[in-house]
Amino acid sequence: MSDSNLECPKCDGELETKTHEEISVQRCNSCYGLLIQAEIVDKMQEEFMIEKFLDVGSAAIGKKFDKIQDIECPLCKIEMTKIEDPKQSHIWLESCPICHQIFFDAGEFTDLNNVTISDMFKRFLKGSRFKG
Repeated sequence: MSDSNLECPKCDGELETKTHEEISVQRCNSCYGLLIQAEIVDKMQEEFMIEKFLDVGSAAIGKKFDKIQDIECPLCKIEMTKIEDPKQSHIWLESCPICHQIFFDAGEFTDLNNVTISDMFKRFLKGSRFKG
């Protein structure tokens, strides 16, 4: 692994910087997960079809790695906080409490960015991350 690349928190891959126009993210070269600064997520959602350029991994791969939940921030080396999207509770993410990077499994940003009627059913099938 080169010194400039970080280790993926979910697999043996490396996080590499990927840029589309002025937006840069870290993407795993193996599982295609994305490490994104929290303030960039909103900016990405405003960009038309940006997921086609940055979230290139299949949702099937992402679903496999979504089951790995206890991960360390590749930057801060501390446990990331488990979160779920408030509008689409079937989307489970991890967030660093220090640097505020958010980890998206492959396909999760695309799912977050494209709300459909099937998201209502996904919520019931997957359930909440925080079952009470």
